[in-house]
Amino acid sequence: MQMKSDHESKSDKWSRPILILWGVSIGAVVFLSLVPRVELPVDFWNADKLYHCAAYGWLALLPVIGFADRRTALYAALSAILLGILLEVGQYFVPGRMFSVPDILANMLGVILGIFLGRFIRKRQE
Repeated sequence: MQMKSDHESKSDKWSRPILILWGVSIGAVVFLSLVPRVELPVDFWNADKLYHCAAYGWLALLPVIGFADRRTALYAALSAILLGILLEVGQYFVPGRMFSVPDILANMLGVILGIFLGRFIRKRQE
């Protein structure tokens, strides 16, 4: 019988809630991306790019810290890029919304930052 280390026990304990939060977060991003008009709580020049970056950073961070297998975590985080592209294409068909390459770039930057932050957090937990 193999005993688990303290680190493995802690990560197992938090893995399921983190991945549930990830699923809920994906649902929230999909919903907010496809509703006709979203009023931003704080609005300034290119504020939406900051929101895109933060949202997709969050979507990338959660699987990196939630999945035990690093390869699975990385693929799950990178899948947010595809999600962002598909949602931008979908916005083309939603009244009051439009397809935006700068939004896709902000999403991609968020994913990259989320992956780096998630890896940093994982290393600190080891």
